[in-house]
Amino acid sequence: MFDLNYDQIKKEIESEVYKEHSRHPEFVKTDEGFGIKACCEPFREELVEKSGKMIEEETKKILEEMMEDLFKE
Repeated sequence: MFDLNYDQIKKEIESEVYKEHSRHPEFVKTDEGFGIKACCEPFREELVEKSGKMIEEETKKILEEMMEDLFKE
């Protein structure tokens, strides 16, 4: 239906640093969506939750724009 812009999400996720290990995660785009490689499972789970919320917000924004365009016509 529409493609999400993963660039901003990737940028924000990869800027995170796990304080305990001082390491950055890697955001990987896949055919099914995305994956996150992190130094440990707790950090990965935290980032998956954060990225999920970001994707939800981005999707909502895209749908609102589509609806506005639809009603303009």
